[in-house]
Amino acid sequence: MSKPKRIAFTGGPSGGKTSLIEVVLRHFGAKVTAVPEAATILYSGGFPRKPGSPSMKHIQRAIYYVVRELEDLSFTMDPEKIALCDRGTLDNMAYWPKGGKGFLESVESTMEKELARYDIVIHLSPPVNQDIYRLSTTRIESHTKALELDKRTQEVWKEHPKRFLLSDEPDFLIKVNKAIKILEKEIGKM
Repeated sequence: MSKPKRIAFTGGPSGGKTSLIEVVLRHFGAKVTAVPEAATILYSGGFPRKPGSPSMKHIQRAIYYVVRELEDLSFTMDPEKIALCDRGTLDNMAYWPKGGKGFLESVESTMEKELARYDIVIHLSPPVNQDIYRLSTTRIESHTKALELDKRTQEVWKEHPKRFLLSDEPDFLIKVNKAIKILEKEIGKM
C-alpha cells in the first residue's frame, strides 16, 4: 500500500485555512479530499475548553489524537486522494504550555515523524488588521493572541522541507491565488 499524501494547512486563528481548503477542493476536484479541523469538531461537540489552564495539555493531546485518526480515516476511505488537512499534528505544539516543551514526548512521537506525515505545509497568517479579525463560537482568541499563535505555529513547522508561508494580504483572494499556484506546481510532483 502506498504512503498517504497529505497537505497541512496551518497558521494562526483566522488565517483562512478552512476557506482556502474549500476553494482548493473545488479547484482540484476528484484528486483531493478534506480532513476537517479536529479542534472545531471537539469544541463544537462540547469538549471542555479552558485556555491558559493546566487542562491545555489534556485538550491538545485529545486534539492531536483526533487529528491523527481523521487523517488515517481519510486515507482508508480515499487512498488515492490527497488529503487537505485543516491543521496538522504539530499545530498542537503552538498551543501547548511552555512553548511546546514536552508535547512530543507526551504523545510518544518525534519531530521527524510528525514532519514526515505531510508532503506539503501551507502556512496562512491571520490578518494583521484587527478590524478584519473575527471571533466565532470556536475561535475565542484575541487578535493579539492570534498573532502570537501564528508566530508559534511558524516556529513549530520551520523544519518542514516543503513549507510555504502566505502572509496577510489586503484581499483574501490574493492569498488564495498564491496558494493555488503553489499547489498546482507541487501537487503535480506528488
